[in-house]
Amino acid sequence: MNFLKTKWGKLAYATKGDGNDIFLIFHGFGQSHEDMLPFESLLNEHRKFIFIDVFYHGRSAWRDPNLTLSKSIWKEIICELMRKEEFAEFHLIGYSMGGKFSLITYELLPEKVKSLKLLAPDGIKTGLWYSLNSYPSFLHQSFRSVIFKPNRFFKIIENLEQVGLVESSLTKFVKNEMKTRSKRAQVYLTWRVFGGFQPQLGTIITEIRNRKTPITLYIGEFDKMIKGENLKRFSSKIPHLELITLPVGHGQLIEETVTYISK
Repeated sequence: MNFLKTKWGKLAYATKGDGNDIFLIFHGFGQSHEDMLPFESLLNEHRKFIFIDVFYHGRSAWRDPNLTLSKSIWKEIICELMRKEEFAEFHLIGYSMGGKFSLITYELLPEKVKSLKLLAPDGIKTGLWYSLNSYPSFLHQSFRSVIFKPNRFFKIIENLEQVGLVESSLTKFVKNEMKTRSKRAQVYLTWRVFGGFQPQLGTIITEIRNRKTPITLYIGEFDKMIKGENLKRFSSKIPHLELITLPVGHGQLIEETVTYISK
């Protein structure tokens, strides 16, 4: 495991391969870089994969929970990583929350990005778990109480599911991501630090079109978390975008995408 020590925190990452074609790979919420390791099977002599633990995940550590992650900070972190690992250009691969980090990285450094592969990316239509900072600050304490005393919240979600207002897959996701105190703390801290960290889609679309950056979007046919129909407005504005629909749900998309690419 490698560590990039910055004034904002410690970014953990694992490198695989020795090639000069660099891929930065970002995992989803509640995961770590290990969940993206199926991509290792796609290595060859020309490629080097850098699997990154996002802050508050894996072994990465954010210094101050009262400091939000800004785009200027993230750009400096990526540039520090480029200097440390000695590369000037790179590809981006991101799953779910990692898709949002990939999009923002492209927004900040479009001239450095050789291609994008996005797997059910968050950030195109903002997900439930990254929206806290869009609410007034006086509501933050209410969200905090939900995180640390979740039983009433679980009951509300269950009732909404029973009347058909919430998908069962979302109920399962919520309970899984909040089943322990440490997981609930992770949800809350991710909300606080990443809440305002959102891509400017208009800028990204313009850059992708003008630069003709290769981009592939992988979606799950049965994904209830990030649905293909919510990504249509984005994908329709990039004529050369390749859209791949795979016969799986959200949780199986990583392995299915690797299988599809390898074939």
